[in-house]
Amino acid sequence: MIQLSELRAKAVIFDLYGTLIDLFSCQDEQKQLSKIAAALQVPAEQFARLWTDTYTERVTSAFPDVESYLLSVCRRLQIVPCESGVNAAIELVDEFTRRLMIPRPDAETALRSLRQAGLKLALLTNCWYEAPAHWNKTSLARLMDAAVFSFEVKAKKPDAIVYLLTCERLDVQPSDCVFVGDGANHELEAAEALRMTAIMIRTPEDNLYNPRRTASDDWPGLRISHLSEVFDIAIGWRTEESQPL
Repeated sequence: MIQLSELRAKAVIFDLYGTLIDLFSCQDEQKQLSKIAAALQVPAEQFARLWTDTYTERVTSAFPDVESYLLSVCRRLQIVPCESGVNAAIELVDEFTRRLMIPRPDAETALRSLRQAGLKLALLTNCWYEAPAHWNKTSLARLMDAAVFSFEVKAKKPDAIVYLLTCERLDVQPSDCVFVGDGANHELEAAEALRMTAIMIRTPEDNLYNPRRTASDDWPGLRISHLSEVFDIAIGWRTEESQPL
């Protein structure tokens, strides 16, 4: 028999890319990476490959800043860039992040509704140096009770430590939390393993390929198409199997 029971969430934790903001298309990303490579005067294909291969290094602060990262990539390619080229590349990286940091149309309304219902809110994102400054300029930043950026804490999803740190900053238990994300980096599975209620979001317009989220394309758990649906799950009801008396 199926009965209804309250979820009683105390907090909602949101992913950033592909959740609160859109993703870049592969074509847009490649165009921007080609511009960065051109500024550094390095082969575009090799630079793009290293950009992908060094994802973990970039988002967990293996390098202190963007310049250090770019110079490291150039050394791997055995190229010494000029100072003006490095400065131009840094500007392009900043532009890359700034262009993407636009909240989805329904994001602010969804977050405000959750806050008004008494839930705590947090951001948990894998990102690198440029993201926090641009995030803090968005209308969403002031609606969050906490924000955990991977490069600041030197750990990334799906490591349990970043989820637990987010809960600590919210002063809640993992089982009291709803986690919302697009499924990249096995983030949903990791949240569920900590007894969070994990929700996959894929908007009707979101048909972009992201190699870090393909493993979760067949996610069997809760799915939503719009951020407004989080409200119903977080403060509403869910179905549970009950044992017959």
